[in-house]
Amino acid sequence: MSANKKEVLLEAHDLRTWFEIKKWGFLHVGFVRAVDGVNFKLNRGESISLVGESGCGKSSLAKTIIGINRPTDGELVFEGKSIKAVNDGDMRQYKSEVGFVQQDPYGALPPFMTIQRILEEPMIVNGIKDKAERRARLEQVMTELKLTPIVDFLDKYPHMLSGGQQQRIVIARALVLNPKLIMADEPVSMLDASVRVEILELFRKIQAKRELAIIYITHDLSTVRYFSERIWVMYGGKIVEQSPVRELLLEPAHPYTRALLAAISEPDASNIDRYKKVPPGEPPSLLNPPYGCRFHPRCEYMISGLCDQEEPPDFELAKNRLTACWLFKDKEDASDVAI
Repeated sequence: MSANKKEVLLEAHDLRTWFEIKKWGFLHVGFVRAVDGVNFKLNRGESISLVGESGCGKSSLAKTIIGINRPTDGELVFEGKSIKAVNDGDMRQYKSEVGFVQQDPYGALPPFMTIQRILEEPMIVNGIKDKAERRARLEQVMTELKLTPIVDFLDKYPHMLSGGQQQRIVIARALVLNPKLIMADEPVSMLDASVRVEILELFRKIQAKRELAIIYITHDLSTVRYFSERIWVMYGGKIVEQSPVRELLLEPAHPYTRALLAAISEPDASNIDRYKKVPPGEPPSLLNPPYGCRFHPRCEYMISGLCDQEEPPDFELAKNRLTACWLFKDKEDASDVAI
C-alpha cells in the first residue's frame, strides 16, 4: 500500500503523559510516567503496529492520541495542526476523525442498546441529524464488515451476537464517522485464533479501500507481519525502535526487540530441547524509572557509565529505521553490531 505519497497525518514531538500519585488524597508522591518522551510520524493510509509487553505504556499512548488523556508535555500534530492549541469545537472535530476499536467487544458495547442504536450514537453525538444519512452510513459499514442481512442485526442486543460479530460491530462503530485514523487496541486478543485471522484480513481490506491510517496495538508479534507496514517497539514509556516490518523481523536492532522476537512461540517439536534466553529482572517502574536507558538493568550488552547514565537518542540505521540504543551510535545498519 502506498502511504499517499508519504503525507504525514499525525506526528508526536517529545510527547509525555504523566499521572500524579497522591497519598491520602492530597500528599504528592510522584508521577507515573506512562508516556515519557515519545516521537513518531504516521503517514496517511499507513498501518503501524505498536508492540511491547504489558505495562509499557501502549494503551496510555493510544488514549493520549484519541484525546481521552491530555498530554502533560510535548505536542501532537494532526494534519499540520497542534492538538494542544485547539479549542473545544476543534477537539470534537479531531475526535470524530480518530476512531477507537477496544480490546473487549462485550465490555465495549452497552448491553441496553440495540445494534442500530449503538451504531447511530456516534453520529447523533456529532450532529448528523439526517436519519437517511445515518441509515446510509450504517448500511455501508455493516456491508463492508459482512454483517448481512443487515435487518437481522439491527434490533438485536450485543449478548445475542457471537464474539466475532461483536468485534465487527465495535469496528463498524469506529468507522461510521469516516475517520482518517483508527486506533485498534489489541482488537483480536479475546477472539479464537480462526476468528482473529478473519477479522484482521477484513480490517486490512477496509483500510486499503478507505485509505485509513491504523495504529494496531498488540503484544503478539506473530500477527503483525500480516497486518502492518512498520513496527514501533515500546518499552518503559518510550518507543525504543521504529522499523519496517520485514527489516525488524529479519534483523532486529534494539536488544529488547531481539528479546521480544526470541520469546515468540513456534509450532516446532524440537523447541522442547531448546533453552530460550529471557532478559533477567522485571520491566521498570514507571513511577521511579532508572537513569539512562530504561532497558539497561536487564541488558547484557549494557555499557557501564553510558547506558546507565545517559538516555539514548534515536539513532538512524537506514531509511525509516530508528533505534534508541547506545550500541548503534555511529552505526549505519543493525548488522554492524554483533549482539
